[in-house]
Amino acid sequence: MIQSGDATFTISQKHLNDALIQAQIGFWELDLQNGNSMICTAQCKRNFGWETDKQFSYNQMLSCILAKDLPAMMSSVQHAISNRQLYSAQYRVRHPDGQVIWIEANGEVLFQESLPVKILGTTVNITERKDIEILRDELINVAMHELKTPLSAVRASLQIIERHLKDQQDNRVLTVASRALLSADRISQLLHEISSPVVSASQELKLNKTRFDFCALLKESVHNALIINPECTITIEELDEIIICADRCRIGQVITNLLNNAIKYSGGPAVVDIAVTISRETLTLSVRDYGIGITAIEKMKIFQKFYRVSHAEKIDGLGIGLFLCHELVLKHAGSISVHDPDGRGSVFQVNLAII
Repeated sequence: MIQSGDATFTISQKHLNDALIQAQIGFWELDLQNGNSMICTAQCKRNFGWETDKQFSYNQMLSCILAKDLPAMMSSVQHAISNRQLYSAQYRVRHPDGQVIWIEANGEVLFQESLPVKILGTTVNITERKDIEILRDELINVAMHELKTPLSAVRASLQIIERHLKDQQDNRVLTVASRALLSADRISQLLHEISSPVVSASQELKLNKTRFDFCALLKESVHNALIINPECTITIEELDEIIICADRCRIGQVITNLLNNAIKYSGGPAVVDIAVTISRETLTLSVRDYGIGITAIEKMKIFQKFYRVSHAEKIDGLGIGLFLCHELVLKHAGSISVHDPDGRGSVFQVNLAII
């Protein structure tokens, strides 16, 4: 009830239905034990361009999703079931009139005696929000192009100065020049984090898969992180060779972003623990920090583009790194998640197939 003075206004089912229609929120229920049969509300059907008086099955719903977005959506469903986490996905659907609409779907998996039985969820039309994001991406792309050229000139000049000072053996000035070069490298890295997802959003991300040693790449990434952040402590177990088939550059980006986040959000001299385990044909990378942690609500949004946790205002960043990690891992048919460890901090886990 909504009360105002002496008058009392009762919200009826019609008011609720009207509000859901205006917000374009649809409800659905997927039965996992009965051939993936699905029931949904009329608004859910409207979101997919389906006639409200006709049956709408799960397979028909899948047929509406663009082929490019379907694998990631299916992977999100499987990830929610396997990890007992909330389901969340964004994808495009094509209506019968040819119009392409962006949908955000969220849901919860229900279990009975450890077996998944149903998924209850919502769908909402987020096309307007996506249009704004695309415009923002275009503006960022222009800004990145204008910034990278002068930054490259600054870095090149600092490198020349650093080499000259090494010959002169002027350690005091050399330290200043080296720190300036490290700062330029950090700016370059930040620009790369911003521009990468913008490019991948405007054109289909292509993977250049090769066979390589994952552990060697991990050690290389840790070494680079310690060069930029020498005050940090990163512990990593002695690793044997693990050969995987993936895009080495892209997986390197994932590792680097996870390390950078663990260091940034530690709230002091960073301590980061890294572990790699193998179970059957799956490699699991765990990156644990002892920082400020992430709330349960924020875990649901942490991999969204431009999202930042509420208590990170004083920490540099634009909410790009984890979004990029999520996109790249999904492109490899893997999964990424965040968990609460014993004690402070967070643990990010990446699962990749060993092929």
